[in-house]
Amino acid sequence: MAFPDDIAAHAEQIKDKLPHVRGEESTKQALVIPLLRLLGYDVYDPREIQPEFTSDFAVKKSGQFEKIDYAILTAGKPVIFVECKSHDQPLEDHTGQLARYFNATQSVRVAVLTNGLRLKVFTDLQQPNMMDPSPWIDIDLLQPKGIELEALRKLRKADFSADEIIAYAERTVYFRKMADYITAALREPNEAFVRFVASEVFPSVRLTLKVVERLSPILKDAIQAAVLDSVAKSFATPHVAPETGSPPPIENAAAVNEGAAERDKTIITTAEETRCFEMIANWIREVHPDATVVPRDSHTYFAVNQGNVKTWFVRFNVQTPPYWIAFRHISPDELQNLAPGSELLGVASFGDSRAALAGVQDVTKFRTALLTAYSRQAAKVAPEPEQGN
Repeated sequence: MAFPDDIAAHAEQIKDKLPHVRGEESTKQALVIPLLRLLGYDVYDPREIQPEFTSDFAVKKSGQFEKIDYAILTAGKPVIFVECKSHDQPLEDHTGQLARYFNATQSVRVAVLTNGLRLKVFTDLQQPNMMDPSPWIDIDLLQPKGIELEALRKLRKADFSADEIIAYAERTVYFRKMADYITAALREPNEAFVRFVASEVFPSVRLTLKVVERLSPILKDAIQAAVLDSVAKSFATPHVAPETGSPPPIENAAAVNEGAAERDKTIITTAEETRCFEMIANWIREVHPDATVVPRDSHTYFAVNQGNVKTWFVRFNVQTPPYWIAFRHISPDELQNLAPGSELLGVASFGDSRAALAGVQDVTKFRTALLTAYSRQAAKVAPEPEQGN
């Protein structure tokens, strides 16, 4: 079973157990230990996991030394601290003890605070060997998003590397902040951004408030024009084969849309659509390394095909609510089995089955369905006529 499927199964187990879980100790036994086992750790081997971990620098409170619930060890040294709270307790304001242990243990670069339903992961991005005051990621174990699944994957015993986690955390934090800023600037450039661009382009112009107000809508149009121009140029760039041993390149969703130069200029491929396509392409190429996976944007949906518009196997809408995803070659009943808990929608001309999406990261629970739809389309002797618009 694939890792996302394992996590989905764990989420269902959480829901089944939760009504019977009482207090912190029950949370550990019913929710936390199964997760540690799912991540590949032997919870019964004290050489690998030490419960109630106490160090010689522990602070004594109320006659007892502070203890960390679990220390995960490698080569006899703790590398991850895990602190647990009852599932009905919020995780805010419970980092003090975890931080003290983290800061005093140089071999530990990753700390986890969990109540079995959420997982806050900390590292030391701001200052080496000093736990950051805020987690770099807050994982919802009942409905993990794509980036949260990747963070969980990096916590697995087989994949664990403190340096890789820190690098991934740094990239995630910086990417998130930069992407938010750029997205906001693209939609509605603020005064500071307008002044910055204008000062670079027109250094001799005196940027009064009136000038900035006149330039703001012009800059907004210029940004969108630059994006469209980049799309056209990227589309014209010839494909270069990857070096031996390197993964197949992921085509940019906006760049390789068929007929991009002739398409209606009002069609703009969003960052959300690109992220969805990249996830889908990655999943398919994990199983089929030489797969042809081609995106095609339109006004009403984003489609993915196998090199021809008639060979599409999935369509989705993550641009205008309500969001949805539709499949070819998968019946509604089968989709319900392949993606348990999904909310089925009417099919109309969208495909053979369709389900609601809460957002971009909700696509992860349809991974198995996507692979199935791709394989069935690939097995077709001849492409069928395209359905719908």
